[in-house]
Amino acid sequence: MQQASVERFSDLIGNIYDCVIAPERWTEVLNEIRTEFGFATAVLSAYSLTNVRIGVNAASGTDPVPTMAQTSKEYVADIVELWGGIERIRQYPLGEPIIRSQAVPEEIILGNRYHREWALPKGLFDAVGVALVREKAIIGNATFSQHESDGAIEDAQVDGLRLLAPHIRRAVIISNLFDMKTVEAATFAATVETLTVGVVLTDEDSKIVHTNAAASAMLAAGDPILTRHGRIAVQSAAATTSLQSAVAQAAKDESALGQKGIGIPIPRPDGAPLVIHVLPLRRGQMRSGLVQRAAAALFVASASGPPQLPHDALVHLYDLTPAEIRIFELICDGQTRDAISSELGVSLSTVKSHLFHVFEKTGCRRQVDLVRLAKSLTFPV
Repeated sequence: MQQASVERFSDLIGNIYDCVIAPERWTEVLNEIRTEFGFATAVLSAYSLTNVRIGVNAASGTDPVPTMAQTSKEYVADIVELWGGIERIRQYPLGEPIIRSQAVPEEIILGNRYHREWALPKGLFDAVGVALVREKAIIGNATFSQHESDGAIEDAQVDGLRLLAPHIRRAVIISNLFDMKTVEAATFAATVETLTVGVVLTDEDSKIVHTNAAASAMLAAGDPILTRHGRIAVQSAAATTSLQSAVAQAAKDESALGQKGIGIPIPRPDGAPLVIHVLPLRRGQMRSGLVQRAAAALFVASASGPPQLPHDALVHLYDLTPAEIRIFELICDGQTRDAISSELGVSLSTVKSHLFHVFEKTGCRRQVDLVRLAKSLTFPV
């Protein structure tokens, strides 16, 4: 990226995080992303399954784009089929852009009713889908369509979405904790106080600035969070390092935060599994003045399931992305690169690129070394 592009990218990320407390801005932000990367339409949907309603639901495009609420009754089965069916969709790694024409056979796409009746008449011949959230309480995804006049989807478009994906994921997950309602800056502290999840506001050194009632109770019990030398911590040394590293990065440059600070697992001897999500607060028109001295807000929330090993270790020890972890897992299962390309719906070059990053981050040189590493990760981090 040139310098101007880097600045523009940082602004985009700042706007994404502002949507946490102002979800009505998603349409505007989607339009910025769509325009920046040359897509014709963009749709973002996140469903809260706990109260059976749609939370974030925004769309942007040159033509009116039907929201999922409008299309679901008539086309929901067709949309699922268009992306390979529910089982195939569950295989797509979180945060990894999937080009539909590479993932699904052409005959299925051309025979699909939604594709024929809605997309093609508008000149929308292909799309990129990004799974954002896949949990018990919430499910979310983003879809960006390509107009036929713009030609085939390019690597630069996919690369741009891949960089933005973890930030969109973090914003959608945390927004759901606020029940996806607008939070006024003047009442932010009061709103945080009413949340049942623990919220800790820290400075750039992870020193506690403020806690809500739920977090105060957790700290008093020393479970699952505690303080060490005035800094927020958990029982696991490795998880504490991951947490404090994410806070420092959020304060220094939120655009480089990436996968860090999304669902940091908190190992606990008893009780339901919990995770911590880190929200940067320093940049952005809407977040920077929320709480004086606070660099980040930490949300201690229920996990969608028990800690996954070695999945969590790969994230927090080696900073692997969801796509890199999925490829790591499939390689360890003995699958070939061609088979992985077919299963995940990504090009062979993408598989090779992700695998190169896996080797680079883990320090492994051969696939057999990856298998040994997976077997060695037997304890929570």
